[in-house]
Amino acid sequence: MEKIRITRSSAGHNASARKRLKLCLPVSYVLESGETLQRGCGRKGLYETDVGWHCLYCGNYLYRREPSLKALWFHFRVGREYWRTMFSRDKVFINGVPVTGLPDGLPRSLFADLLEPDPPPWFSYFIFYDGPQFLKYLENHEHV
Repeated sequence: MEKIRITRSSAGHNASARKRLKLCLPVSYVLESGETLQRGCGRKGLYETDVGWHCLYCGNYLYRREPSLKALWFHFRVGREYWRTMFSRDKVFINGVPVTGLPDGLPRSLFADLLEPDPPPWFSYFIFYDGPQFLKYLENHEHV
């Protein structure tokens, strides 16, 4: 069996790709619980995607101010594939990050729509409304 060997090349193509990468600035967030979260690694690894920039090194996302609804739907669906809610004492964690409020704002009746490639009509309302307003919208439009 022949082994595959991967080498780096300093050809013009790789040099132009390196020029398109941006610096992933470290930013710290302090949660209400006092825990500090840090995003960004400080390395030049951000590359442009359809919704913003994604870091090759730390996986950090920086979203555009107004990404397209279709791009948001794609990332929402991918995020839901790995959605994991955990409860510990009086805290709720989603994918290991502590959250306040409901652990899941998406009603079970809408889970089937996650298989669709295009965003359903309710998705834009899910983004712009908070939990009770979204549920009220669904009641008025017979989705629940």
